Amino acid sequence: MRILVAEDNHAAAQNLADYLTLVGHDVDFAYHGASALELLNAHRFDLIILDIMMPVMDGLKACDAIRAGEHADTPIIFVTARDTLDDKLAGFKAGADDYLVKPYAVEELYARIQALEARNQRRMSPTLSFGALTFDSATDLVRVEGKPLLLDPTQKRIVRLLLSRAPALVASQDIAYDIWGEEEVDSSALRTQIYRLRKSLPEGMLITERGKGYRLNAG
Repeated sequence: MRILVAEDNHAAAQNLADYLTLVGHDVDFAYHGASALELLNAHRFDLIILDIMMPVMDGLKACDAIRAGEHADTPIIFVTARDTLDDKLAGFKAGADDYLVKPYAVEELYARIQALEARNQRRMSPTLSFGALTFDSATDLVRVEGKPLLLDPTQKRIVRLLLSRAPALVASQDIAYDIWGEEEVDSSALRTQIYRLRKSLPEGMLITERGKGYRLNAG
């Protein structure tokens, strides 16, 4: 998972990042809510961990903004010293999926992260579809109007990501991260994959918005 940690205490953020990295996750930092929103505009994250008491923009306002934007479905966990019932209710009202009070054990936070991940996986349908295009994760088959397409694993990953967000635009950097993670790759590598995929799909189904990304067209 790619996790965004928004925490103004640098030592606490680094300690959490060290643990999450150790158990296999990629972590980015923001030290206030506005910085977290900027990172969200540039990258895709699978989970956001928010402190509440931060400068510039606090966690509640940042959560409100996230829930009103294109990343509204991203799971959010508040990790904060604010421990009253009213504080917790305000956090859930802003859109949090979970709320953990400081001080906490990183093992407990990780258990909550795993529970959220499992819950989201159960919610995911094994079949994604948009227009005539479908992807069945149970059989790993991509079909157009019921007819299977011969696609390689990378092309299937692109189709799955595009279908999961259709009809919205998917940024080029989000697709590249989904395929290669943090690995540095030449920008032409993604264009080559998109070119090959477009040749396999019906004309006009895969739309390029130059300089931004790609989206599906139902026709």
